[in-house]
Amino acid sequence: MRSVYMFRILFIGNARAVVKIRRKENDIANNEIKDEKTKTPIIKCKKQMYNFYKDDTCSKEKPILASHGWKNRKSKGDYFFIYPHNNDVAEANKEVGSETFQDLDVNASLCNNLEHLNIYEPLEIQKLGIPKILQECNVLIAAETGCGKTLAYLLPLITKTLLWKQEEAKRNINTPLGLIVTPSRELTVQIGLQLIKLSKHLNIKTKIVTGGRTKRMLSDPPVGNIDILVCSFGIISKLTTFGVYDLAFVRFVVLDEADSLLHSSFATKLKVFLKRIPIGYHHYNTTENEFPNTAQLILVSASIPSGLKTVLSDIININSLEHVTTEKLHRILIPQKFVRLISSQKPIELVKYIKSKTLNKQRVIVFSNRNSTSYWISIFLNECGVKVTNLNGDMPLHIRRGKYGEFLNGKTMVLSTTNGGSQGLDTIMVNHILNYDFPLDTSSYIHRCGRAGRVGTIGVSRVTNFISKPSEIVVVQKIEMAVRKMKPIPVFNLLDRKDEEEEETEYNFTEEMIEDLDEVENIPY
Repeated sequence: MRSVYMFRILFIGNARAVVKIRRKENDIANNEIKDEKTKTPIIKCKKQMYNFYKDDTCSKEKPILASHGWKNRKSKGDYFFIYPHNNDVAEANKEVGSETFQDLDVNASLCNNLEHLNIYEPLEIQKLGIPKILQECNVLIAAETGCGKTLAYLLPLITKTLLWKQEEAKRNINTPLGLIVTPSRELTVQIGLQLIKLSKHLNIKTKIVTGGRTKRMLSDPPVGNIDILVCSFGIISKLTTFGVYDLAFVRFVVLDEADSLLHSSFATKLKVFLKRIPIGYHHYNTTENEFPNTAQLILVSASIPSGLKTVLSDIININSLEHVTTEKLHRILIPQKFVRLISSQKPIELVKYIKSKTLNKQRVIVFSNRNSTSYWISIFLNECGVKVTNLNGDMPLHIRRGKYGEFLNGKTMVLSTTNGGSQGLDTIMVNHILNYDFPLDTSSYIHRCGRAGRVGTIGVSRVTNFISKPSEIVVVQKIEMAVRKMKPIPVFNLLDRKDEEEEETEYNFTEEMIEDLDEVENIPY
């Protein structure tokens, strides 16, 4: 009897101890949940054990990643978010020296034009870049997309041109003072129109030249007085070869989207072209109104161009190139979602994603790596009842003309495009980017993501990435690792990679599957 009594005491005591332990564990878990709610997330995962918060420390050894098991096909449907950990707008435009454009020695009449365009204060990159350019240095401006790089070189170009027009000797027709070269027609037109707006009533003659009518221009060349020539590289290279434009008086050369222009596909021709311009090997300072003897070179890019030495080493002193960058270069600046899919899932997930955005009247740019995929996406979505504009490099120029404007003017809410559509275009109305195919190199990744969350964009922006191929998973793991270690986006290049990829799937959908996607409750995004 005594032993039974003692057993009951021990049992009750142990039960109370277990209850206390469980209460303590629950309290700890609840406190952790409360702490997580107050913490700022940097990486937020479907599997919460992999969440990473601001002020968390990453193991010096190889940390466990949310994407570590993604090479297994069973991981399909897994996802994680990456949030910018330093996205304070005030900090992005923190005080750097002067606070007004006039303090930066921008022409007074030009400052008045800026005010009429509701531009009152310079952004960080403009405060850093304008003084360097006005000092007549050879300059590399490398900063995140959408931060105001275009104005950083247009304002000193206009200011200098107004001075040079007073001092320079008489020029012949088709002899510009300033030259802006871009890799694409769309970017050329965009910059040219911006330049015309800025220089209104300032007696600066701007000429925009793009490809598509090369034979006509060679047989019947355009003739006139030009101060600033804005052009795509292919056409200006041909026109200067045949003597349509004389570059002897050019004193200001801008290579916009320099990372693309310095790519191996352009490099040889670009090198020959630049040697036609009297670019100064070293930077130097002249007196305020003196017409320079040599030209100044400005490189503008969202990343540090890889072909600098290859192309420019015997044109300028690379060491004399002044670098103007921001702390946000190669950083994730807007929230991103990485979704693990298998190839056959991508079309259905595409429709779900697009329907959720268009129902809320939100504009989306869908990027793919091939022109054929871009065409297919536009056809597929149109068949699913979504109006889409398709823009890619395969299109004849007369069709490409107006395509971007169609999307810009709101005739369609979705733009299906390739990297050609991501270069420098001003898309402040776009909040959502979908990388249907993950970009193949760092530069393309930065440019694509930079189409959303630009200066002037209203509302929350986000990038969504569909991840299906083994090589894409490797890159995603590198990006996740860099974010956990608070480092910049790593440099990657899959352009020449021949790893085993998942087989391309031929997509066949029944009418029932398409009808099912028309129901709002079937849209998870």
